[in-house]
Amino acid sequence: MSTIFQNYKPLVIRDNYLFVKGNLKGFQTEGTETGTSEIVGANNNPGSWADVPAVIAIAHAFGEATQPGNIRSIDVEALLNYQGTTVLATGNSIAGIRGAATVAAGTTLGDGTAVENVFGVEGKFTLQGTNVLTTNGVAAALKGVFDTSGASATATSGYNSALHLDMGASSTISSSTTINAASIVNTTSMKMNAVIKANADANYLFDLNDNSTGHWIVGTTASTAAGTLKVLVGGAVRYIQLYSAEA
Repeated sequence: MSTIFQNYKPLVIRDNYLFVKGNLKGFQTEGTETGTSEIVGANNNPGSWADVPAVIAIAHAFGEATQPGNIRSIDVEALLNYQGTTVLATGNSIAGIRGAATVAAGTTLGDGTAVENVFGVEGKFTLQGTNVLTTNGVAAALKGVFDTSGASATATSGYNSALHLDMGASSTISSSTTINAASIVNTTSMKMNAVIKANADANYLFDLNDNSTGHWIVGTTASTAAGTLKVLVGGAVRYIQLYSAEA
């Protein structure tokens, strides 16, 4: 049995590192964030240049009509290949890439007037041209793949998914009307095809459990013997009837 543990040997970067490849002229107007004058500014002293977007910046431009194959501006691989049972100490984890943003104790984020955006990790897809994709083509800001194509692939327990959202191990907040595990927003003038699209073979459309709280899986009367789902529609509480058998 192998035990995996932390071993920090940090590389300290005081100023900006910029890695470039290709013709970067388009980055002055495409791909940079609003309000920044360059990909990486001239000085990153805290408080001096508020619009410096990165400590480490990688600018990768693709100027050919045909791309040679799978290309990644950053490729990080984590491989667990001990030939036997390998374990992590309780509470530990392994990640190919980790992003984190923290509002420290004593700090208040925002003043209620400006629109603040803080992310642990951000993925962004900017469409300024035209997408002509095949039926199975993908253009997305974020893509998660859970690959089970290996001949010996087996999953017997736990949460196995292409996307996992977790609100942490504990919380000092008892209730909130503004915190959501997932938020989907479209306030543009574009009418999308659907808020959620699914094309998948599965045993169930949803596998739901309210952690035995009875807060949103409810209903005990004769008319709701199989329960209801409590939802908020347009700010009003509504109930979706559940049935114990097919109609």
